[in-house]
Amino acid sequence: MKKLWSLTLFCLSAVAIYAASEQVEITADRFEASETERLTKFIGHVHMKKGPDELNASKVFVYFDKARKPMRYEAVGNTSFVIHMDNNQTYVGRADRLLYRPGKEIYELFGNVVLKEPRLDRTLMGEKVVVEKISGKAHVEGKEDKPVKFIFKVEDKNASKDR
Repeated sequence: MKKLWSLTLFCLSAVAIYAASEQVEITADRFEASETERLTKFIGHVHMKKGPDELNASKVFVYFDKARKPMRYEAVGNTSFVIHMDNNQTYVGRADRLLYRPGKEIYELFGNVVLKEPRLDRTLMGEKVVVEKISGKAHVEGKEDKPVKFIFKVEDKNASKDR
């Protein structure tokens, strides 16, 4: 019973430290935690909400440092997300795997990444995408057999003159 109480306090204090800046809400079918590994696992139909950002995945792992602050989130399986950037851009997408580093506010997306920017009607596709939330910068990498793909609309000035 003492170990269960200690584990519960560890999880609550870790979330409370992170939530001091912005509330995080996570729902899942199952929750596991290990104080010795400084790891919490959310398994099955995971939905995570932090401010306006949302994440859905089959599993989400939260890794903590010695001070019990989240240092990395990892989402795997059926990963989809909505990310609101500090420069008012919004990205909607999916990937096989997502890493989020809260200290640097960097998202790393891996495997079959599709990243859409609805406001500008642009879509990026690749095997690895890194998004810096604060600056709004993104860079995309492909593979030899799967190059980077960028889809966007271009307004034709001549077409608008003919109308």
